[in-house]
Amino acid sequence: MNKTLSILPAVILLGGCAGSGNTFGGLDGGTGMGGSIVKMAVESQCRAELNKRSEWRLTALAMSAEKQAEWENKICACVAQEAPERMTGSDVMQMLNPSTRNQALAALTVKTVSACFKRLYR
Repeated sequence: MNKTLSILPAVILLGGCAGSGNTFGGLDGGTGMGGSIVKMAVESQCRAELNKRSEWRLTALAMSAEKQAEWENKICACVAQEAPERMTGSDVMQMLNPSTRNQALAALTVKTVSACFKRLYR
């Protein structure tokens, strides 16, 4: 995880050079190298965020281990897909700064986990 976060700024900047006119080198649509790195980082943080949420813990109690893993995979796949699309310019700038990178990634993950959980678990 730490290695992924340490190369994130370089990938975002390089993605901007290789972009085909998309905002932030393709991060707005989740395509390109920058979007892929964000997806990987957010997906790995998604499971930790889910386990912090009381609604997920209560829901998971009623599921078998297989069902719980299946739902975790669904929710975190949704999060990984949507997170780059939800990034703002401010989020990108915070991810470029090593001192604010973890907070920006956590905030983006929290917003996206909430949206995906509500949408998928109706």
